[in-house]
Amino acid sequence: MTIDTTSLRLSACWFALVLLYLIGDVLRLYEKGEQAGWMDGQPMNQTMLFLAALLMLAPVVMALLSLLAPLKVVRISSVIVSVLLFLINAAGAMSYSSLYDRFLIIVGLLLNVLIVYLSVRGEGLFS
Repeated sequence: MTIDTTSLRLSACWFALVLLYLIGDVLRLYEKGEQAGWMDGQPMNQTMLFLAALLMLAPVVMALLSLLAPLKVVRISSVIVSVLLFLINAAGAMSYSSLYDRFLIIVGLLLNVLIVYLSVRGEGLFS
């Protein structure tokens, strides 16, 4: 089985994105300590934690899919998931007051743009 260079690049971008998410979470733990599990003055409940887990899982699944699925499937799903993650992160970006959080969100948004670019360039997304 031969893996296309676009698939490898997309996989690397997806892994980089999940690492950015993890860096933000680790730094938030250092910054907030026990308050890290709170959102809007309330402790995070199981539903919120489950949704956070899904958000973190999306780039991991996409990284693996990039290596295992046909390129056309990878390209289309990468655009969909990347745009969705871009919108979610852009909508929540202003809720973070820390400079490192905003910096990591901007880098993550740029990675989402790169993923979409890598997915649609060349032969075209639907060709």
